[in-house]
Amino acid sequence: MTDLGSIGDRPQYVGAHVTRSQDDALLMGSGTYVADIRRTNMAEIAVVRSTVPHGRVVSIDSELAREVPGVLDIIIAADLVDVSPFPNFATHTETPATFPLARDKVRYVGAPVACVLATDRYVAEDAAELVFVEYEELEPIRSIRAAVQPGAPLLYDDWASNKLLSLEPDHTDAERLIDELGSFRREYVIGRHTAMPMECRGAVAEFVNDRLTLWSTNQLPHIARTTLSHVLPLAERDIRVVAPYIGGAFGLKQHVYPEDVLVSWLAMRHMRPVRFVEDRAEHMIAGTHARDKVITIDGAIRPDGTIAALKVDVLQDLGSAEVFPAAFAPALTTAGHMTGAYDIPTCSVSVTAGVTTKTPSGAYRGFGVPEAIFALERYVDEIAVHFGVDRIELRRKMLVSDADMPYVTPSGALLDSGSFRETLDAVVAAGETAVEAARRQYSGEGPYKIGVGYAVYREGTGPTHFGASSHWTGHESCSISVAPDGSVLVAMGVTDQGQGTRTFVETMVADALGVERGSVRVELGDTDSTPYGLGAFGSRQAIFGGGAILKAARPIQEKIRRIAGHLLEANEDDIVVEAGRAHVAGSEAPSVILAEIATVATVRTLDLPPGVEPGLESTARYESDTVQHVPDHEGKINANAAYPNSAHGVVIRLDTETGELKILDYHVAHDCGRVINPPIVEGQILGAVAQGVGGALYEDLRFDEFGQPVTPFMHYLVPSVEEMPTVEIFHHNTPSPNTPLGIKGVGEGGCVGALAAIGNALADAFGPGVAIDSTPLSPEHVLALVETLKSTS
Repeated sequence: MTDLGSIGDRPQYVGAHVTRSQDDALLMGSGTYVADIRRTNMAEIAVVRSTVPHGRVVSIDSELAREVPGVLDIIIAADLVDVSPFPNFATHTETPATFPLARDKVRYVGAPVACVLATDRYVAEDAAELVFVEYEELEPIRSIRAAVQPGAPLLYDDWASNKLLSLEPDHTDAERLIDELGSFRREYVIGRHTAMPMECRGAVAEFVNDRLTLWSTNQLPHIARTTLSHVLPLAERDIRVVAPYIGGAFGLKQHVYPEDVLVSWLAMRHMRPVRFVEDRAEHMIAGTHARDKVITIDGAIRPDGTIAALKVDVLQDLGSAEVFPAAFAPALTTAGHMTGAYDIPTCSVSVTAGVTTKTPSGAYRGFGVPEAIFALERYVDEIAVHFGVDRIELRRKMLVSDADMPYVTPSGALLDSGSFRETLDAVVAAGETAVEAARRQYSGEGPYKIGVGYAVYREGTGPTHFGASSHWTGHESCSISVAPDGSVLVAMGVTDQGQGTRTFVETMVADALGVERGSVRVELGDTDSTPYGLGAFGSRQAIFGGGAILKAARPIQEKIRRIAGHLLEANEDDIVVEAGRAHVAGSEAPSVILAEIATVATVRTLDLPPGVEPGLESTARYESDTVQHVPDHEGKINANAAYPNSAHGVVIRLDTETGELKILDYHVAHDCGRVINPPIVEGQILGAVAQGVGGALYEDLRFDEFGQPVTPFMHYLVPSVEEMPTVEIFHHNTPSPNTPLGIKGVGEGGCVGALAAIGNALADAFGPGVAIDSTPLSPEHVLALVETLKSTS
């Protein structure tokens, strides 16, 4: 790993319970979200969306809508004469050539067909209801299995099939072992759901002095700026993207959406600010969906139950795929995690990502890992039942051990450290105690069955973006400058959607420079005031952002010591900097405060040591030495900088009369390497567990027999605080030797193990004979399983 220098002489914030700096503003209601932005003479848009899942646009009648007082403009695709489709940099895939408005066909309910600009949102929505679109309805493509069959009706007329991506590796080694040891084959289906952030999507555009400013709920402002320069008739230098306070994102806000283009183009056309704010109904059909995979595993199992080889097929439903960046990358991530935390020497995975007439699929927390772990960990439990071995001992036999490190998985992932057995043992100990107590409590009481389930896994963090975009890679940037009064300004390309990134940056910079945290001011999310960076995804902020901070801080550290040594008439190597003051090691007096050093560096430059240039500032970029952006000649790739690991244990109570499943105990043992801020880590785990519980038990984006989405909240259940169990967290800290400070990232992990652990607990409660092979395990689904059990008993 590149030498990044030290965190400082005497760190006081890294690893401490530091209060999040942005919370006061949020708690007092003074945070500015996109919906809070008011610009003079601002207009608003409402989008006319498709009401059919598949059809040709025959005509669009907007005459009545134009007569509504306050309507300023109504546009259709034909009006966007100087707008280009979103780019496709991935030459190994088909492209839907996504355009901001439907040009000839609609391919999902909610697709943007026309856009109404009005003096306010209410007028725009009323007028949008008077825009009449005639469709020649076409047969919807509702099933991904049917969509990828030869001869299936095509969603895109110029494609050879409905497969956007199809990768078929050499299965020879896996098939040979399966032939020798026998086949153990299972199929798992992971349902479709979506992120449900507090704040829906929004965008405000303003065009002044030939420059566009877009305030957007986007996780990746610089990527959004570059993308808009490909779509709009503007050079990138004339585009500014700002991400203000964002009320949660979870991957859904990684994408650049049609509405970002529409408000920008209309602001340029009408020379007035334009705003879009999505409502929750729109969010359910127009924001990206996620998961929706079929994973088939065929394995060669040794007599003791351990896995010798896996042959896996991953099939992902992309919906219409009309989203940028494209959404096939989660299927690749699923493929890369199919051996989990286990030493499985042979594994080959085929990947197919196809299109249907559903809302486009996109990024969501975990980015394909929860699907892999659900399938793999259910598979391990099913092996244990089939071969009559203990499921915990089977896991212990297969887990990668310390002696195996560094360990390279069959897909190419480099595991440099971990605590796989320790985390599993921690949740098993807690789970066995909890399940015994539950069985005693409910013994003979009511129609209850008790079950306990476990899941152990590793997940890639700090990923390259090249797998998703075939354009961007993985670096991050940081600029640090010290003002004459000793205060510090930090500008970074990472962003904050509520994860505590701003607090992390303050913490790292304060310790790196030896200053009080309150003297550090942080600029994030503005492409005009921050160096080019890739924003927030895959828990990358701490890994890549931390590396950029340390690289940027190092020359400033050295310069501070040199100037301080000169002023104190001491050797610079003997200088210690802490709490904004520099002194000789072992003696706190005499000393010089940072403000004096910074004044010499920036104002009284005649006092500088000979040969030292003015200024106390630095810009640096960090990119991991170990991350690979493209596969090698064998198709292997280490696409992530680090691999935190975790284990989940869940105790559930099943009511066999009603199908109610209640989580009694939830245990998480987690290892994210060095912990920067313990409360933030715990908050990230708890929030992710809540989303994992939602995906496991409640959230189900279904489509009816006519291809229509079933999205009302009486059908799409989201867990509340009532459904959220109390979670006991055990921390394990195994630093990575290949990342700054040993950081591994924490933001994804809580949701990764939930599906598998809950599924295994339910299977344990039911006992053999009931297939737990799909999610969500909704009340309706569980009740059907109960009825199946009754009919066979």
